[in-house]
Amino acid sequence: MEQTLTHIALQQLDADLACEVILVDNASIDNTQEKAQTIWSETSSDKIKLSIVYEPKPGLAYARQRGVMNARYKYLVFCDDDNWLDRNYVSNVSKLFNQDPTVAAIGGLGTAEIEDDGLKPPWFDNFYHGYAVGPQAEKECTVNGVYGAGMAVRKSVLNEITNQPMFLHDRKQNQLTSGGDAEICLRIRLAGYQILYSPQLTFKHFLTTQRLTWSYIKKLHAGLAQCNIIISLYERALNSENSNLPSLYWLKKALYFVGIYLKYWPKQYLVYRNRIGTVEEINHISWKNIAISYFKYNFQTVSVYRKIAALKK
Repeated sequence: MEQTLTHIALQQLDADLACEVILVDNASIDNTQEKAQTIWSETSSDKIKLSIVYEPKPGLAYARQRGVMNARYKYLVFCDDDNWLDRNYVSNVSKLFNQDPTVAAIGGLGTAEIEDDGLKPPWFDNFYHGYAVGPQAEKECTVNGVYGAGMAVRKSVLNEITNQPMFLHDRKQNQLTSGGDAEICLRIRLAGYQILYSPQLTFKHFLTTQRLTWSYIKKLHAGLAQCNIIISLYERALNSENSNLPSLYWLKKALYFVGIYLKYWPKQYLVYRNRIGTVEEINHISWKNIAISYFKYNFQTVSVYRKIAALKK
């Protein structure tokens, strides 16, 4: 938190640009509020005000909702507690939004700041996107989605697209379920707005050694796979005029992923049984969890899709 707040305090703002920091104490038990106030008093100037709000429900989605409710200004930046923003981040967000009113969200370029660079695992470069680092396109352009770390959004649009309950929930305590960021982007597209990726927005994503383990990355991708069904329904709604699904759609999809899981079991297992860090193992984990999700939703898939399709403008 100290580095995160210090980087925010160093933001270079034009004279006509007002900015605030809302720190959400998400049911912490480590004196977060006292530490934050001490850090801020030692590092900041008077140009940026720090407000601390409390959210008793643990989970990233609840924390963000609380922050949005208390935000005074029209542009928001989701800065996680391990994101170290470049000193021009806020200024560039404002300029990019002002240039194009059709853009409702902007994502930047995160680079990994590994706690102990000597302990960077050999498989990291195959899975870095799971850590919200790396370019999200070859150049500045509109994209289908951006990762949540450092994501900027128009508050008015965010309020518009979240007036109906969300289907996905982000990380909660030790659970690595995710997808809330993707759902925000998908709803933005359904509402007819654009999403921009800009390498002008740069930040460092601090990664502790505890997150650079193979067990962590497997758990992370299992969580991502569980969101696949909802994300695929959004994509279907975006690309189809039909607001209905066949009643057994879920069963066909479940059996498909069970089929490829079983079909490639011998080949995949031979690759990863004696070696960690393989793409084959992650694929196998993903296929299994996607299949389980379809069985879990079963006939509810039809009603969920109808609700998603109704959001399309």
